Amino acid sequence: VLPVLSLKIYSLVESSESDASHRQQAGLGYTIGVIGSFLALGAAVVVLKSVMGIQVGWGFQFQAPEYVIGLGTIVFVFGLSLLGVFEVPAFGATSMASAQNKEGMVGHILTGAFATFLATPCSAPFLGTGMGFAFTLPSWGILLFFGVAGLGLAAPFLAIAYVPALAGLLPKPGAWMDTFKQVLGFTLVATTVWLLDVVASQTGQAGAVGFVAFLFAVSLACWILGQWAGPIATNRSKVVALIMALGVTALGGKTFLVTEFATPEVVDSGTVKADLDFSEAVPWQSFSEERVAALKGHPVFIDFTADWCLSCKANEKTVLESETVRMAMKEHGIVPLKADWTRRDPVITEWLQRFGKAGVPFYLMLPADGSKAPIPLPEVITPGIVIDGFKAAK
Repeated sequence: VLPVLSLKIYSLVESSESDASHRQQAGLGYTIGVIGSFLALGAAVVVLKSVMGIQVGWGFQFQAPEYVIGLGTIVFVFGLSLLGVFEVPAFGATSMASAQNKEGMVGHILTGAFATFLATPCSAPFLGTGMGFAFTLPSWGILLFFGVAGLGLAAPFLAIAYVPALAGLLPKPGAWMDTFKQVLGFTLVATTVWLLDVVASQTGQAGAVGFVAFLFAVSLACWILGQWAGPIATNRSKVVALIMALGVTALGGKTFLVTEFATPEVVDSGTVKADLDFSEAVPWQSFSEERVAALKGHPVFIDFTADWCLSCKANEKTVLESETVRMAMKEHGIVPLKADWTRRDPVITEWLQRFGKAGVPFYLMLPADGSKAPIPLPEVITPGIVIDGFKAAK
């Protein structure tokens, strides 16, 4: 989400020398987009829970390959636009200025919506406990909670827009902004690479290759818009270019995209192992309630994670997979289980909700003594916190 927030700051820098009404419009539009998107997510949760009876959690939309592909495409298109490949066609605009005036409010609202939908898997460490509580509320409580959370995300930008002193702290516009805009474009391309990795984990190699091929078609469509639908092009030229671009994109999607989940390469045999080899890596076993039951009498550490959760991956790379923690697992006889929430899993969702969590990351120690209560660890962990959990569970 950091590239998206940077984009918003960039737009505020652009407007810092304009009149107060323009700054306020930018802040208000962004706030409307953020809160509206949070309320839309809240409404989706209400429908899934109340109407369809489906258990959901924070970031649940990333469990659908269609959503990840759609978001990755939007990120990629925004990146190409920032790199100068094309500009969004402005029909009826006679100059760049009128184009900006015509689409300014819509652009600010879309930026807020974009920030919200990209932020959900990254915000779980900060919102996880609160959202876990929210999911236990009635429908009106869920919507209220989501609306307040959206206001929290939008508040800093709204303050900058309405308090002139804060706006005055922004850097002066200048030629540096063009370079900065291109740098932001590359950050969005990098974000697309991350989303491609998520698609690959869900749909396999065929899905990943298909998504790359589809993005090639999208880039060709954006180039068509850049060639024949620029700000000074005629409306007729813009319409023809837009139809061609949409046609190329639709053909690419129909030809290349794969949205079905791939069959796991390795099927869990269900074998329970307590005598493990920690010499080179953490010997993770797949989480299941049957495996947890079979491991009674052993201290068990459960990592609730997902491939689309960057916070989870950062914790695993810097803490859980570190030699210090790995050797502590061996010393204390810990059996590590991994609960992968990349795909929708009602059992994992139920366990998260049982401990008041709305999403991942989440870490849980099950003591060797079954009469003792499980020990939840915080979402943001350190080697010391995890090792203290090992000692308590043993």
